[in-house]
Amino acid sequence: MLKVVEYGKDEYDFPALLVLGCFDAIHLGHRELIKKAKLQAKINGLDLGVMIFRDGKGGKLVYTFEERLQILESLGVKFVLAIDFNEQFMEISALDFLHTIDDYINVKAYMSGKDFRFGAKAKGKASTLKSFAEDDENGVWYMSVKDVLCDGEKVSTTLIKSCLDDGNVIKANKLLDSRFNVTGEVVHGAGRGGEEVGFPTVNIFYPAEKYPLKRGVYKVTSLIDGVQYTGIANYGTCPTFGDERVALEVYYEGFSGDLYGRTLTVCFEEYIRDIRTFADAHELAAQLERDIAYINGDASAESHEEQLASSEAQCNVTECTDAEVDGIDSADNKTESVTEQDNTDGGVQSEGTAVSEID
Repeated sequence: MLKVVEYGKDEYDFPALLVLGCFDAIHLGHRELIKKAKLQAKINGLDLGVMIFRDGKGGKLVYTFEERLQILESLGVKFVLAIDFNEQFMEISALDFLHTIDDYINVKAYMSGKDFRFGAKAKGKASTLKSFAEDDENGVWYMSVKDVLCDGEKVSTTLIKSCLDDGNVIKANKLLDSRFNVTGEVVHGAGRGGEEVGFPTVNIFYPAEKYPLKRGVYKVTSLIDGVQYTGIANYGTCPTFGDERVALEVYYEGFSGDLYGRTLTVCFEEYIRDIRTFADAHELAAQLERDIAYINGDASAESHEEQLASSEAQCNVTECTDAEVDGIDSADNKTESVTEQDNTDGGVQSEGTAVSEID
């Protein structure tokens, strides 16, 4: 089971390899870095740990703290070093940061991306870690690794957020190497879906700290009681009924049952169309029928809009040149790394949104 170690408070005694970074999104680059770190940890008999900021670094998060813990556990990480990015932490120098880690965690090795910055005013960098590792008194080794590129672009949290801003979840999913998803509790909505429109829906609480994707109608999937359901989701307002609350509401084709109070994960597969104002519930229902026909593969159905045609392009992942390997003490343990983590924004946001109807 994944252990959460609080920075400057909790101890971790087993010899460990610690990966440094922000890890807001845990994207393709992060996954490659963790994969390489996992191999190095295995070779050297070390537990694998990953540093993450609990609430990011000042913006909204692609994945919440709890969602990131689940992903990291699935990737074989043994523990996370959880850090609160606050004013007090921002004043800690790069070397004091490393010494504090060493005081509480039995670190034998560090890994990070070459562009990783840390410490007060971000003065710490890969060369700082290299020098720290070269000091025999510290008893650690350090490996830095380079970027992963997708269609010539560095895979980064910033790029993924840009895709979400555009509703381009197809590209975002490729960059994440998984499907962008939202995990939240099913709550009561306005009750219009089944009664007025004829499409019973579930209303899912969108976490307050979660980065918002473009408002619109999406093809989504969810696993409910071991069964995979496909549906259409409205993220945004409900102008047909004059409801300006921003909400996440989903209709699952073929599902019948009570989900109130349960926690669901909604995976976003494709942007279908913009939110529209319809004359009445009957006109809205007719559009939802077309949306459902579209997600079921009816090419003649009116649905997917042309503004995202470019999102269909394949994301060709390439590697930069072989990673630099810095100061590994153990002989024969040098590997060629192919990635680097992105230490970009994440963060704290306002309260969670309300619920509404598919529109």
